[in-house]
Amino acid sequence: MKICVIGAGGWGKNHINTLNKLNALYGIVDSNKGLLESYTDINKDCKLFSSLEETFSESFDGYVIATPAETHYSIANQLLNEGKNLLVEKPVCLKYSEAKKLYNMALEKKCFIMGGHLLLFHPAFIKMNELVKSNKIGKLSYLYSNRLNFGKVRSHENAMWSLAPHDISLLLFFCNALPKKISYNGFKLLGRDIEDSSISSFNFPDDIGAHIFVSWLHPFKEHRFVLVGDKGMLSYEDSSKNKEILFYDKVVNHDEVMSLNDKGSTKIDYKAGFPLDAQLEFFIKSIYEKSTDLNNFKLSMNVVNILENLKTSP
Repeated sequence: MKICVIGAGGWGKNHINTLNKLNALYGIVDSNKGLLESYTDINKDCKLFSSLEETFSESFDGYVIATPAETHYSIANQLLNEGKNLLVEKPVCLKYSEAKKLYNMALEKKCFIMGGHLLLFHPAFIKMNELVKSNKIGKLSYLYSNRLNFGKVRSHENAMWSLAPHDISLLLFFCNALPKKISYNGFKLLGRDIEDSSISSFNFPDDIGAHIFVSWLHPFKEHRFVLVGDKGMLSYEDSSKNKEILFYDKVVNHDEVMSLNDKGSTKIDYKAGFPLDAQLEFFIKSIYEKSTDLNNFKLSMNVVNILENLKTSP
């Protein structure tokens, strides 16, 4: 498979390096001449382009769109019109209506399209989902995600749009349903018309509650995800040194007098791996097998829909 990456800066460079490692990097597009030329010697088969139109004669099997979010729709629309397969970084669009148009175009053109929700390919979250399905923590009742750090402060999008797409994708992944009710509270902390911190709450079917706390004005880094069930709890902190999944044998006994039973915690082993490798391998395999399964992009569309319904503008 021959893949071309659009956008060589930011997260795009990670796609470039990973695809190169997978022997699938055959093109890079960027309007920044200096940045583009820094990849001159990345491999003998990779061609460099200053515009998207220059690539159409190369017959690439797929494209990765890693440009700013506000450009995703126009670029994806142009590529789908050319019958190209796409991986679009998150958020896939800034409007649900635009994401839906891309989905319908992909169906019409028989193209594969997916969103860049990296954590859906993270081995820790895949393992946690297996544990939930095997009833390790019983009935899921609550889950939450904290994505906190000091910086990087954005100027074109608020903290929710910038940081939370990852976390919303995880809520949808574990609940396997859309929320029935959502609420949002954002805080403008730096004297600008941009919210730097926010807390969002969600009510899912089956009486499952959730919240997401994001901020780029926080004294320390914390990327923590927690699942609470009636037979125990699971926690994974990606910002920790050991990156362990912990099972907490903690339950509430519903006797005549409600009591807490705390038997401590144990580490759950899982096979480590690189999520971006897994994501791009899935993209390449889907193109090779001419997959028509667009469920990944449906989830990506729902992430955009939730962001819009939180009544917070990017």
